Amino acid sequence: MFVERLLVICVALVGSVQGEGCVPLSNQQLLKKLGNGFIAQHMSMDQSFDRNYPLQYNQHGICSSVPVFDPLPDNYFPRFIRHVRCKSDGDKCLTGKSCQTVDAYINILEKEATIFCDKEGYEQWTTISLKIGAGCECAVDTF
Repeated sequence: MFVERLLVICVALVGSVQGEGCVPLSNQQLLKKLGNGFIAQHMSMDQSFDRNYPLQYNQHGICSSVPVFDPLPDNYFPRFIRHVRCKSDGDKCLTGKSCQTVDAYINILEKEATIFCDKEGYEQWTTISLKIGAGCECAVDTF
């Protein structure tokens, strides 16, 4: 009896290592897990960013910015991030100042690299912070 139980445990662990043990979470479940952290202006599950939330950025002026689209690997949710960076990061804009990207942080989910499932049998995901560009400004040189 003990040997049979041990065999069942070993088979379950091998199945988990091969990715067969944990049930994947759906996009809806991942959205719920991310909660209010999903920001439609900056995030998309399928590269179709919500047109009701256009990305605001400075296209003209002393320090202009450009949109950036970053696809993330499969083990992150959401998979697509949209933000801005300086068109010419480091360019001089005023005496002793240069154009610098303003940083912001958003929460995304990262799938844990583990053989163990959560208590309901699903894959485990953790909230992490991701630095993105929020704008471009003329700021004092820091080097």
